[in-house]
Amino acid sequence: MVIAIAYVCIGCTEKLPVFEEYTGRTLDIAVIGAAPDIGETNVTFEEFSMNDLLFMDFSEYDAVFIMKEHLEEASAAEYAEVYTSSKIPFFFIESTKGSFPFSDAEALYSNSHERGGGTDFAAGYMTSSDSQIEGTTYGFGLYNDIKNDETVKGTYSIIFNKIQEIVK
Repeated sequence: MVIAIAYVCIGCTEKLPVFEEYTGRTLDIAVIGAAPDIGETNVTFEEFSMNDLLFMDFSEYDAVFIMKEHLEEASAAEYAEVYTSSKIPFFFIESTKGSFPFSDAEALYSNSHERGGGTDFAAGYMTSSDSQIEGTTYGFGLYNDIKNDETVKGTYSIIFNKIQEIVK
């Protein structure tokens, strides 16, 4: 009986893949909130407040991360133009509602619908080069929707690779 229970518990443990760290060029990322804990040494973060976002020189950064605790404030109308006119991507960490509440000045995070079809850990938005209204959106999920240090760090590595790909 004890052997059968041990076998069932071992069979329930999911083995995670080995996540590769980002090894590309050095990235400089502005963060609204506390910088995430990552393993990469070639990614630097500089922390800012939401108010700072209105006056930032984005040419110094490859991307902006807006952390979960600032998502509601980040959806205020005054910030929509910042996201839609910037030439770098914005990533809304742990947004369950995609990037729409941030790029649409009339939407609020609290009033927006949850995204269907899986859970994203981060939603990204970058203005298209030929338009200030339309942009490209990105979604990044956790491996099998498992949230632990390993899958979170792995997802950040994937985001860093995407930043390197889209920001020249």
